[in-house]
Amino acid sequence: MNASNTPENDIQNADTRHPVEHIEPLPEEGDESIDRICQVLGRTFEWVAEADEPSEKGLRAAVVLYCVRSDLIGKESLEDLAFSLHYTESEVEELVLNFCHSINWR
Repeated sequence: MNASNTPENDIQNADTRHPVEHIEPLPEEGDESIDRICQVLGRTFEWVAEADEPSEKGLRAAVVLYCVRSDLIGKESLEDLAFSLHYTESEVEELVLNFCHSINWR
């Protein structure tokens, strides 16, 4: 299905470009923090997408959550995470280190 760009739905004619702009204003010119955030998010998504199998992508996504916001997955230790995912602790630890290295963290 191909949508045509009428004046009503053309992004060029919009007052704002994304709904998030109402919540979080655009940074001032020269603000490098937004560039850094985008780079890290891009590398994070690339790292998750590098996995071949969907189950591996899920494992990698769980590792990202564990590293960034472990409260969202309810796992307090690497051992808990590994057990819940049916992997060894060393396999999950290796992925944690690989993830941190891939985004230049730690």
